[in-house]
Amino acid sequence: MGFHTVVKTIFEIALMGAFVLSLGYFIVTAVALGLARLRNKPEIIADESLYPTVTVQIPTYNELAALNCAARCLDFDYPAEKLQIMIGDDSNQPELSAKIDAFAAANPRVEISRRGENVGFKPGNLNVMLPKAKGDYLLILDSDFLPKRDFLKRLVVPVIKDPTLAGAQAAWRILNVHDNHSTLMGTGIVNIIHSVILPFLKAATNQCVFCGSGELVKKSYLLEQGGWTMGALTEDVDYSLRVITAGKRIAYVGDLRIRCEVPYTPGDLFRQQMRWAYGVMRAFMAHGKKLFLSRTIQKRTKFAAFLFSSGYVMITLLLLTTIFGLLNLVAGFFGVDPAEAQSSSYTVGHFVYDTAVNLLLTCGMIISSIAAGFINGFGIRSLGKLIVASFTIGVICMFFVGRGLITASLGLPMKWFMLKKAGNDSAAQA
Repeated sequence: MGFHTVVKTIFEIALMGAFVLSLGYFIVTAVALGLARLRNKPEIIADESLYPTVTVQIPTYNELAALNCAARCLDFDYPAEKLQIMIGDDSNQPELSAKIDAFAAANPRVEISRRGENVGFKPGNLNVMLPKAKGDYLLILDSDFLPKRDFLKRLVVPVIKDPTLAGAQAAWRILNVHDNHSTLMGTGIVNIIHSVILPFLKAATNQCVFCGSGELVKKSYLLEQGGWTMGALTEDVDYSLRVITAGKRIAYVGDLRIRCEVPYTPGDLFRQQMRWAYGVMRAFMAHGKKLFLSRTIQKRTKFAAFLFSSGYVMITLLLLTTIFGLLNLVAGFFGVDPAEAQSSSYTVGHFVYDTAVNLLLTCGMIISSIAAGFINGFGIRSLGKLIVASFTIGVICMFFVGRGLITASLGLPMKWFMLKKAGNDSAAQA
């Protein structure tokens, strides 16, 4: 089998796989659009005696945005005696820690946890706070997240109704969606997860996955699992796979949205998506085999785990079609294999046609992103910009995701990347 034949075979296999997954995205998106038309009235339980004790944990590293988040938590319409608020300050800049201390001094209900260094990244910070948590549940909030006053009251509803739940995840709503093409692209990625994938999983499998922030975690289950995995770059997915494999369920509160940011620059977006890809890949490498081969885990739960990670499968296939499509063009046009050179009829026209097919294959994810945007109400005026962002910033981002997946599969380390957050500036000026 010649080089050209091998390249063409790989290209066609990847193309077919991407086509199948793209069809899956069309189906899931159609269902999500139907579910969006059936918005339920927000539910709050009036009897406050039923409310569980909750510890809010805000891990931060050189981020004053944590003060904005903590201020929102202080305003929660939740019994004060059942609420503990902690900031896990890993900052290595004394002037920032001093401002955090000043905020805590002015707001005695806020407790500060420190360990002196950022070992193990966010999960290491959370593990240090874990023994200090007095609540039966942990509300994990990244520093740029801004919950509304009734957020916690609404988030605890599922765990009050079903105490066997491992926790509950709220939906995300992006604040800076219209700032530029990078924020629009980042919002599109987040919206696919929170307005398409997770609502579909809730309806089809009654299962969810923790997303790292806006999540309510049952502390006793977390302790049983040995806490957060140190150094995990997506500790949320890692823990989700562990707890799901243990037979527990996570609820999704899709009608409850918490506001947050996405990266402001292409570089930050690329680094974020590379880190997410790396972390998810490592989580599935560590726990996927046990989950998917288990005879006690329901098939719909296994399907939920696969669907959540299917975006990375899709990107892998699209990368293969792009790379091997180009190799196919070179091999066919220049006759790399002498035996095939005379019979080869592959031309630039064929390449253009194949490229058009590849673009159609990406429509599954792009259509999901567009549909999710309309579900979130950002309007038709951003449609053209989103398509432009998808085929410019999105294409480059795809290669960074691929880098993250390859780095993880090779067992190589990846560092934690700090991202710019507008909340840091606003808190500094306050």
